[in-house]
Amino acid sequence: MQTLFKKTAARDILTGHALFLDIDGTLLELAPSPEAVEVPHTLVPVLQQLADRLGGAIAFVSGRTIEAIDALFNPLKLPAVGVHGGEVRTPDGLILADSGLVDEIQATEPLLREAIGGMRGVVLENKHSAIALHYRSVPERGREVLKVAELVVGGMGSQFAVLMGKCVVEIRPRHQTKGIAIDQLMRMAPFRGRTPIFAGDDCTDEDAFEVVNRLGGVSVHVGSSSGTQAHHRLASPDQLRGWLQQLSDNRADE
Repeated sequence: MQTLFKKTAARDILTGHALFLDIDGTLLELAPSPEAVEVPHTLVPVLQQLADRLGGAIAFVSGRTIEAIDALFNPLKLPAVGVHGGEVRTPDGLILADSGLVDEIQATEPLLREAIGGMRGVVLENKHSAIALHYRSVPERGREVLKVAELVVGGMGSQFAVLMGKCVVEIRPRHQTKGIAIDQLMRMAPFRGRTPIFAGDDCTDEDAFEVVNRLGGVSVHVGSSSGTQAHHRLASPDQLRGWLQQLSDNRADE
């Protein structure tokens, strides 16, 4: 990551850029379940210092709900994109969501619970503006889980879609994506007029990479997956956290 900015002083990055960070698999190592992830004790102070130095132009971009993001990084509350764009917390603290689409998503929960009732190890997570089916502990059930989600979405109308991630399938509104939400935040102060940097790790981040590239920003894929639209790569969340630490210490140009 240092080579991305080897000719740019840290103070210039902090002045001219906005930072968007995916969480699971990017900022934090993946865990068997979303509740089992561990936040290094040094990370929240680093993110708070970066928020101060960036004038607030830093945001989480996650498949988690904003409520779950806040619990994970308490007491830090940043602007955030939750549920892959289903929720957006603006810099002034307002949370945006489409209540009509949420109601339609919620109506599918009983059907989904019935459909996975016999699939031991598959876990339903209700995110309000999306419903996720996790199968990390039983990866061999991936095809079955996907088929269930596709059957349900097939009866919902064209405004909904299935999103596949790492051992998770989600039902969500088609037009709500991480990329669209980043573009929305980039039109607001303090993000407006800056160059976006986005780090992600999954196929669910590809639309965000596309938007950031279109805006002339810096797209960073974390991990070893191939076929990404990101222009840069880091091997692990630990490397990303190391660069963030350097940036907060004003040493990104070393």
